[in-house]
Amino acid sequence: MVISHPRAFRWLALLALLPLAPAYAIFPDSREPISLEAESSEFDAGSGLLVFRGVRITQGPFSISADRGEASELDFSASTWKFSGQVSIRGEGATIMADSAELEFQDHQLRRTRADGAPATFQRQQSEDFRAISGDARTIEYDHAEQSLILSGNARLLDGTNEVSGSRLIYRVAEGRVMAGSDEGGEQRVRITITPPSAAGDSAEPAAQEPEQ
Repeated sequence: MVISHPRAFRWLALLALLPLAPAYAIFPDSREPISLEAESSEFDAGSGLLVFRGVRITQGPFSISADRGEASELDFSASTWKFSGQVSIRGEGATIMADSAELEFQDHQLRRTRADGAPATFQRQQSEDFRAISGDARTIEYDHAEQSLILSGNARLLDGTNEVSGSRLIYRVAEGRVMAGSDEGGEQRVRITITPPSAAGDSAEPAAQEPEQ
């Protein structure tokens, strides 16, 4: 079954597309030490940036590695880091792969994550609480306060047998729920593909809910 919605930014809530059991945060808060390793480092006097090549940063279950990383100073109390080249961001059973990324740290904790690619990809492993889920988009952002994964630009999410695509998708991690919207011109509409279950499987039909404002 395929469902399309032509109106711009008209949100559609899907309850059964993803499991409703609570899930762990993708990048959980951590007070563990932050570790940085790199093949080389240099100070670019022209830009005033510290540049690291073959860089890897870790904190608890979180890690990011890339060909290049740069920041204005070696401080995680209030800093923005930019990464490029084979960017790999890993969290609690989840991975984001991208061409470039921007991460913001506040009080030595990761607070904002943005990844861009052609496309950037997201994958979360299956666990006892929820099915595996994967997706891709031109831009993938993670809102750490809301525990929401935001995919923009030819966005797509799959949970095994079901798929939802649109201009902008929001995956609310704690609720296991997807919000989808078409673009402003209505050219890229929301599309949901539901694969009928096997005889031994559970129903994959989504439950209806009023769109959020």
